Amino acid sequence: MATLLIGYDVESGEPDVTRRFLELAWELHNRYLAPCSFFLVGRTLEIVGAEAFKPFVNNPLFDLQQHTYSHLLLKTVYIDDGEKIQLVRGGTLEEIERDVSKASRLLKDMLGIDCIGLTGPWGYYRGLCDRADILEILHKIGIRFTRTWARNEKDYQPTPFEVQPFWYEHSGFPDILECPCQGYQDIYWYWIYGEDMEGYKAYLRECADLVRERNWVWGYGAHDHTAIKDKNLSQIEFLIKYAQDIGIKIQTYKDFYEEMRSVWRS
Repeated sequence: MATLLIGYDVESGEPDVTRRFLELAWELHNRYLAPCSFFLVGRTLEIVGAEAFKPFVNNPLFDLQQHTYSHLLLKTVYIDDGEKIQLVRGGTLEEIERDVSKASRLLKDMLGIDCIGLTGPWGYYRGLCDRADILEILHKIGIRFTRTWARNEKDYQPTPFEVQPFWYEHSGFPDILECPCQGYQDIYWYWIYGEDMEGYKAYLRECADLVRERNWVWGYGAHDHTAIKDKNLSQIEFLIKYAQDIGIKIQTYKDFYEEMRSVWRS
């Protein structure tokens, strides 16, 4: 069945930005009974404070996972945007273990959440297929689903929709599920095409139609600081309403993982 996984990277270093986003997301997702997932940067959680997030904990519409502690890249990216090349280095194995472990501890200590999901900052071509050493670290920390394949072969976007969720079986970790983030993430679309909200909604409609036609899973990527460029989150509201109207199932990443896990185990 066509499925939409709405995932927000909650990463702003400005507390007022994140708090405003949380207020808008709470109202919107409750109004439409539309599930979503927040992937929290640990230091954002520290800066904003636990009280802002507590209403979302144990609410079935919301799933809180991690986005590392400091927004540390797990892999080096070599970005070719057609005009210039940019190389941004990923962390060392020691830095990754320290950063991811710290984020999981914060979620447990501040919100009582046992973290099993992670979004890799910036995203990577092929996710972690080629990095069994990183998967080993994540597995040891307790991560069981990732959202790391978020770039195309040029380490840029859009990510092809043909890249669908899969288990890291060939990398040696058959119990870790990769949930790719396809298409343009909101921040990239705005960088490339400008803050044209109606144009963005037309793009989201095209993506939803394709997902519905092919019965694909769409990992939609948004950010707290980008989503509120439209003060009422009307772009997300449009996507939710349109997906519901054409029969696309909306799930949290955790619920999707549990569903896939039950099939994998059977």
